[in-house]
Parts: sequence; structure tokens; C-alpha cells
Amino acid sequence: MDTFPKCSVCHQEFTLKGPVPYLLPCLHAVCEKCVTSAAGGVISCSTCQREVNLTDTSLQKDAVRQKEIFYLTVKQRPTELLCTYDDDGNQAVCWCQECEEFLCEYCQNMHSSVKIFRNHAVHNFGDITPQNLENETNCNIHERYPLDLFDKSCNKCICSQCRRGEHADHEVGYLDEAAEGVTQRIEQHRKDLSALLSRQQTHLQSIRQETQLTNRMQDTLRKTIEHTFRSLRSQLDQREKELLIDLESQTRETKAILHALETSCEDHYARCTDISGYIRKCLLYASTSVLLQLETNVEGMTRTCLETASPETHDVPEAVFNTNGLSKLKSDMSGFGNIAALEEDSEGGTPDDKHTQTDDDYLADLEQKHEMELAKLESNIASHNERTEQLQQLTDKLNAEANNMKLMLAEKDKSCQDALETIDRLQTLIGFTTEGCVHLLKTGVADRRMVLHCLHLKYDKDRINLAEVHINTEGDLVNRESDTRPAGEGRLKKYSGTCSTAPLPRAGCPQYWEMKSRVSLDKTLTEGWVILEVVLCREEQMDVCLWIGRLPGFYNMNVAHCTTHGGICRETWKEGERVRCLPDTLPNTAGASHTLHYGVVYDDARKKIVFIDVKENKVISTLDNVDSSQPLWPMFGVYHPSVLTVSMTLVVGSDINMTEEKKAMIVKALSSW
Repeated sequence: MDTFPKCSVCHQEFTLKGPVPYLLPCLHAVCEKCVTSAAGGVISCSTCQREVNLTDTSLQKDAVRQKEIFYLTVKQRPTELLCTYDDDGNQAVCWCQECEEFLCEYCQNMHSSVKIFRNHAVHNFGDITPQNLENETNCNIHERYPLDLFDKSCNKCICSQCRRGEHADHEVGYLDEAAEGVTQRIEQHRKDLSALLSRQQTHLQSIRQETQLTNRMQDTLRKTIEHTFRSLRSQLDQREKELLIDLESQTRETKAILHALETSCEDHYARCTDISGYIRKCLLYASTSVLLQLETNVEGMTRTCLETASPETHDVPEAVFNTNGLSKLKSDMSGFGNIAALEEDSEGGTPDDKHTQTDDDYLADLEQKHEMELAKLESNIASHNERTEQLQQLTDKLNAEANNMKLMLAEKDKSCQDALETIDRLQTLIGFTTEGCVHLLKTGVADRRMVLHCLHLKYDKDRINLAEVHINTEGDLVNRESDTRPAGEGRLKKYSGTCSTAPLPRAGCPQYWEMKSRVSLDKTLTEGWVILEVVLCREEQMDVCLWIGRLPGFYNMNVAHCTTHGGICRETWKEGERVRCLPDTLPNTAGASHTLHYGVVYDDARKKIVFIDVKENKVISTLDNVDSSQPLWPMFGVYHPSVLTVSMTLVVGSDINMTEEKKAMIVKALSSW
């Protein structure tokens, strides 16, 4: 079970109803009680020993840990949660995300029976995840409007009303797109820290191996010393003790160096682990606005970790026992023997010492030296064998993955080759010049009816009704009248929209395009008001009224308020008759914002029109027996600027993401319904 976070000053565990956690610049948390009672306005973080002057630093509430505390309480201590909706003291069983209330079973039933609460997101404790804890935040200036935009100039979240006011001339983008960029950058920080932690873990392992080697060398030297002094015990007892003391001192220094390196590396590893853990929590619990606020702190602490990483190499001296000049030392016992670092005395003594030794002594010294070198060599071999085994396992894994990748590439190359050959065979069958791109609905089938032509449709700027709508600088159709109304014959006068620059070709094969629309509600819709529509009709039918999709002779899909279901639905109409109505397109509440993505298939050979919801990856409706005796024109309408904002983008040609799943869905819709 995950543990509850603790205050980095008083070390008290945070609770749901306890002091609120505040975020320190080092990404550790401090409780509200410690913030208000800080001596001299200075807080010292006990985790990383960093001091924060509250007079110079404004602390913000730690929204990430608040959600973590909420989530852990729901999962681990649900019996502590009582119903807050009616304050009846009953045990809570669920959470209303929009009311931010705990509900018991009775209040849950009452809550769902009230009409204004029916669409609220109510989660049972067992179904709560960190993702569904996030609630949309409304603007603190325009309280009814959500913060769904991001001002890049001011570096702050704004609503649609702010966009029209003091932020009108600023560079503004959608909040979810800005948050996606921040998420990617924070994710990169996490990857950088993970790589650093991996290297430090390897370094720690190397230090510990050196410590083990030092211990083994110490044991070897001790045995060598004891063996030497057994033959001289009567004369060398005192000197033996002195050399053992020297050995202990020398080894203690080596261990002290290694211990200091290990402690330093472990401390830095712990700090990096702590910050990496918080970044994971950010990515798990933080809302988009909190992510934007945290980016600077996260980037600063990540950079600090990367810049202050301890060196990943070390140089520690090794001790040896020097027995050169043994014959001379028998008569000069007081100065015999010393403990020295290996690099300082790597030759095992001076030539003068060797001249004073007997052959037996010299051979004994060589034997002892070779035993020490052999022990070190065996240790190195064992370490190298372990690393070689790990590398071999990694190599085998990489080779297996490479073979799998080669097989996948070979299969893909074959599929591409088959598709190219099929397209070559279809060139003579298509018989018309295509602008856009072509896809095969069934690979290997040389049939014109199985060729999907992704048209390159364009809005007709010369026919657009500028009194109702206009095309902005990004090329989107927007439900706002144009500031300038250039004169021109042939412009639509009644219809609130525009048409394509040309009719759909009667090509004998399916033709396809998509529309991606951003919709924001300023008010709750009523009375069957239409938000947007796409229509196919003859040219003489284009401009008969404000919206035309529900009239005889038209084929249409629209998004509108539905009096039958009481919400916003997707409706399809054929020849003035409603064919299908799918509810719950988006919440019918003021401030709701949503992206709608639809596709249209027109098949003049099969006399069918198919409307697709691209986001939900399903067919909305298929219209059969379409009158294709005359060319049909695509029409695009957006409505009611007084209560909502619509921005419709055409997704056409090679910009369409044509997946195999989407192809299969189109084939099924065209073959049967």
C-alpha cells in the first residue's frame, strides 16, 4: 500500500481533513501549520536541508499531493469518510465530482433523482482513479466559463471571454494543446532523471564491489602477515602488533574513502529518486493548469540533479605487505615490515632490499606476492564473468528483437508491394484525375468500388454568407459574421455557412472527407437549436433557408439540441425525415467545451452516404437509395453565435489518418446496413 505523504518539517502525516500541504521550491511538502509558525519566516526542509525564506518566496498549495491524499484516503481509509451532502453522519459510498461532495447510499439516490444533478459525474469509491479526480476549473473573472485556453504571451490560463477582452491581441492556443507540450517536457525530465539514477545505481554497485575486494585483500594480507610472523614469533610479536595496527589504519582510510563515496552517491540517488517520484505524481495527479505552474520548479530541480551528480569513477589505493629484505630484518627487527599503498610500492621493494634476502626468503616473498595478485585476478575475473553474462543476455534479447523487427519490416514491405501492384492495376479502372489521395479498402482486390478517394475539398470563399459566418486566418469556418463584407455576385444570402468549391464527382467509387469542430457553449441550449451540420444537396437547393438539412431533398448530419432526449444529439436526416438520433454528444451546460470529429463517405455507385464519428470510431448512420442522378454539393453550416462558439476545420486528402480499422468500418457500412 502507498504511504501517505508527510510534512518535511514536522514529519506529521498529511490527512484529508488536516493542515493543507504547501509546495516548497525543492518539490517537498510542508504543512500549513509549519508555514504559519515558521521561526523568523524561514523553513528548513529536513529531507534535503534546503532553507526557504518565506518573505522572498510565495508558496502555493500542493495540488498534486492534495489529490494524492484524497485518492489514498478513498482507497485505504474509506470508513473515515462520512456523507457531506446532507451532513447526516452516514458512511459515504461515492463521490460527486462536480458538487465535490461525499454521498451515502440514500443521498446518492436523491442526488441522481434531481434533474439538475442527473448529468453529474458520480463515482463509487471502488471506481475512483487519479484520472477521474480532475475537475474542470472555471475562470475566476468570468465564473461561468471554463479555463480552456492558454495565453502564451502572459503565460496563464484564460477563458473564451478573456480571449475577447484584454487578451484579444495575444498569442493564444488551446489549453489541452499547451498542456500536452508541458507533459512531454516533464516526461523528458523524468527520463533524464531515470537515466541518471540508472548510472548512479551502477556506480554504487561498483563502489560496493571495490569494498568487497578491499575486504578480500585485507583477509589475504592478514593471512600473509600471520604466516610470515609464525616463523619469527619469538622475536617479532611486538612488531607484528605494530604492523597489524598499521594495516588496520591503512584499511580504515580506504574504507573511509569508499564509505564517503558511497554515502555521497546514496544521498544524491535518494534526492533524485524523491524528485523523480514527485514528477511521476505530477503526471498522475496534476491538472493541466498545475502542470503549467510546476514546470519551472521541476525543470530547475532536474537541472540541479543533473549538474550536481557525483563523479562515476573513483580511484582508491590498495594496500600490500612488503617482505623484501627478510634476512636483514631478522637482525634489525625494530624496523621490519610496513603497510603501503599498492601504487606507491608496486615493485615490491627496492633493489637494495633484494640483495639482503636469501634465495628462500626471496622465493617466499614472490610466492606471497603472486598469491595476492592471483586473488585479485580471480576477483576481477569473477566480476568480468558476471558482466559478460549480463551483456550476453542483453545481446540475446536485442538480437531477438532485431529478428522480430526484420520479420515485421519484411511483412510490411510485402504488403506495401502488394498494395502498389494493386494500385497500378487500378489506374486504368479509375479513369479520372484525383486531387487528394487514394486508399484500397481491400488489399489485392482490383475493383474500382473498393478504391476510397480522400477528396481535397475546400470551402468556397466566394459563396460564403458573410452576414452569418466567416473563414478565419487559420482557414476554419467560424459562426461569427465577417468584419468586412466584400461585394460579389452569387454569394449565399440565407444559409448560415458555405459550400465546397466544386460538386462531388460521380466517379463510381467511395469518396471521403472529415470535419473537426471545436464547440464551446456560453449558455444551455433549448428548443432544438442547431450547433453545426454537413449537408449534401443539389446546387439549386443551396440557399433556400437558414439551415437546410431537415428539408425534403437533402441528406444531412447535424449536432443540435434534441427535444426528445433533452440533450445535445447527433441527428441524421434524409429527404426531410429523421433517420437516427444518438444522444450525449456533449454536456448541455454553460461553459462546456468539446472537440467533435466526423467523417462522410459518399458512394454514387452504391447510392449510399455514411456518417462516421471518428473519435468514437463508429458509424453514426448510413443513408441508402441516395438520388445521385445530379451532382451533389457538400454544404457546411455553423449557427447561433449568441449562445455558443463553433470553429469547423476540413480534414482532407493526405491529412486524413486512414487506419485499417477505419477502412474495415467503411467497408462494413457500405456492404450492409
